[in-house]
Amino acid sequence: MIDEAPPLSASPSVTTALKHAPLGIAIFDSQMRYLAASRQYLTDQRLPADMPLIGRRHYDAFPEVPQKWRDLHARVLAEGVELHHEGDPYVDRDGRTEWIRWSMAPWRTDTGEIGGLVLYTEVVTANIQARLKLEAAEARYRAVFDQAAMGVARLTPTGAVLEANDAFCALLRRDRDVLVGATLQNLMHPDSVEATLESAAKLLSGEAETCSAERRVLVPGGDLWIHLTASMVKVDGQPAYILAIISDISARKQADDAQGRYQAQLRLLINELNHRVKNTLATVQSMASQTLRNEPDPMVAFEKFEARLLGLSRVHDILTRESWHGAELREVAERALQPFDEAGARVSIEGPPVWMQPGGALTMALTFHELATNALKYGALSSATGRVRLGWTYDPDTRALDVTWREAGGPPVSPPTRKGFGSRLIERSLRGELKGEAAMDYRREGLECRLVARLPEAHEGGMMGQG
Repeated sequence: MIDEAPPLSASPSVTTALKHAPLGIAIFDSQMRYLAASRQYLTDQRLPADMPLIGRRHYDAFPEVPQKWRDLHARVLAEGVELHHEGDPYVDRDGRTEWIRWSMAPWRTDTGEIGGLVLYTEVVTANIQARLKLEAAEARYRAVFDQAAMGVARLTPTGAVLEANDAFCALLRRDRDVLVGATLQNLMHPDSVEATLESAAKLLSGEAETCSAERRVLVPGGDLWIHLTASMVKVDGQPAYILAIISDISARKQADDAQGRYQAQLRLLINELNHRVKNTLATVQSMASQTLRNEPDPMVAFEKFEARLLGLSRVHDILTRESWHGAELREVAERALQPFDEAGARVSIEGPPVWMQPGGALTMALTFHELATNALKYGALSSATGRVRLGWTYDPDTRALDVTWREAGGPPVSPPTRKGFGSRLIERSLRGELKGEAAMDYRREGLECRLVARLPEAHEGGMMGQG
């Protein structure tokens, strides 16, 4: 281990002169310890001008100094070279990026040895940013000519078309004579007008030099989605014209929408599958528990349990079958509820004949199964004295169906603290397939659920799974 020599010190006159220097100047010894520093140097670092640095190691005071600068310091101290940079990015301790013009050179002792280095710094962020903006503007102008296949137009500061290329006219499906003089705002779909006006105001006020966004525009016979990039061009500091570049993104938007719908349907199917498996297992467990608890003879218990499992499988049969054929609502209810009331004494079903189309039959089968599963786990069917009454009315003229599920005789009921997946599935299925709604009334004596729906006409419905 090499012991570090004690830090040197600059003369009082040098220290005083440096403090008042208008530039960022710092003097270090060979161990990169501060000998002196100007107030401007500290101010540029967003530090108090009187912060004590003398004797501190540079990298201890500023641990964020990048390795590339540390290597340069070491090179100056080792080789005695002078280095400089006109604009070097530096990320400070607060995560801000500043552009620094710097130079560094060694200072020598009376014997000619390198005693340390002198660092000169100046924050030139504003100049660099201005240069970068100019380069970006020049690049945009070059891109206009390089991408001539895209729609390009020159607009007045208020948005009126001064001139447009062929691709711009073709994309908006209008002749050039029609477009010239028209305002870009008037070409927008009503959904995009407000956002377009806000972007135009930012360009005109100077708040933004370029706006890039997706917009919906009107075209003869319909509308389409475009990607619009608009840049304000100034002459002598005043807005001169807007350069607009557009491209058709309708196909991508349609694909995004289709993908979104697919993902939503996929999530629903996965959630429904998970929920269905859990409910099926819970139902089987409850059936097994009730069968074994009430039947001492193992063979008889097995036969009863097997019969109940076969009854449960009929629910899945009807779900499969009703995705292809219509069915009477009574048959849907009876087959869906049979596994939950094998003796036919605990669930009563009343209502006039109602023919359900495939989608509606599947929806009602799912709904009845959800309600019965809930009743078996928590409601009327979880106790020996519980009863369920299922009934409905139907108006053929308006095709209005009103279904009531009423439980009684079970354990006391209290409203749930949150809406479960089963309730959401019932509401969503009714709303989507039958344009209906469900209302749950958690009465203390038993749950009452009312399902209101409008059945579609024959030509409105379709087979589930064929959409």
